[in-house]
Amino acid sequence: MFSTICLLFLVGFMFWMNTSTRVSWPDKNRLMVSVASNPLYSRVMAGALFLAGTALCVASLGLGSGLFAAVVILMTAGSVSVLFFPFRYFGSGAVAILYLCAVTLELII
Repeated sequence: MFSTICLLFLVGFMFWMNTSTRVSWPDKNRLMVSVASNPLYSRVMAGALFLAGTALCVASLGLGSGLFAAVVILMTAGSVSVLFFPFRYFGSGAVAILYLCAVTLELII
């Protein structure tokens, strides 16, 4: 559950970062290019992903700790994406593999 929540916040932050005019992103995929033409779509998608992640946090942890965890995960996802984005360390394939490994470990443990 927590790996899915973290993935939702990371993808949501990437959609939010897609609206920035200062960030150059030459190798965007088709979805990011299509929503970049209208930043409102990208912000709405980011907000929906943030809301879904927050709802899952609140559902699994309770109201107070769920909201606190959602803020912490949002700040962590933002920091990780801003830190690793300029170096192009993680592409969509690497994020998918990392997510699958995290889900597998979460289910096993």
